[in-house]
Amino acid sequence: MTVSYSLENGIGHISFDDGQKNVINHEVLDQLEAAWESAQSEAKAIIISGRPGSFCAGYDLSVMTGEDPAAAVELGARGGKLAYKIFGSDKPVVGCSMGHAFTIGALWLACCDVRIGEEGNFKYGMTEVALNVGFSPWLLVPLREVIHPRHFNSVVMHSRVFQPTEARDAGFIDELLPLDSGLERAREVASQLSELPSQAYIATKTLLRSEGLAIMAKDLGL
Repeated sequence: MTVSYSLENGIGHISFDDGQKNVINHEVLDQLEAAWESAQSEAKAIIISGRPGSFCAGYDLSVMTGEDPAAAVELGARGGKLAYKIFGSDKPVVGCSMGHAFTIGALWLACCDVRIGEEGNFKYGMTEVALNVGFSPWLLVPLREVIHPRHFNSVVMHSRVFQPTEARDAGFIDELLPLDSGLERAREVASQLSELPSQAYIATKTLLRSEGLAIMAKDLGL
């Protein structure tokens, strides 16, 4: 996994290349957390993107479905703490998915204020139940924020997998663009959002998300 961070014209860009599916572990989270702190401290708006073909396909399955339940809980909670920071950031956050988004990847995407996707043979989903992994209360907060009620049960309880057009209708993403054009649009949106008055933006986000953030904080022990 390669994580990079750049800052240009006040826009912080965190990008990560998973290289393969299901590789989010503690080492990767070390890198992502460091990049997030840099962006949070110096950017006016933040973009989070994966690589072409994959936003993020989830946690290291050897941990999440292994023989040590405590290790799975620990890793899952750490990913949740990053989700909490994204969801409650006082900066506008734009997610750009250029491919698949599963489990914690789909959650991090849901925590972003605006979510851009690209057309292609890609899949979105929360497959915890299918993997025999239970949900914690914090997970439901960002999902309730973005997933259309008509699709909520199929996303959470039935592990339904969505193609990009369906994912947009379900709420995983806000905009669906042709292949290779998502990042340009993400930069445009981030630039526009960075010009909004910050005090009013923070106050409004706090008003909208304070209850959900309280649930997440309690569940994650923050």
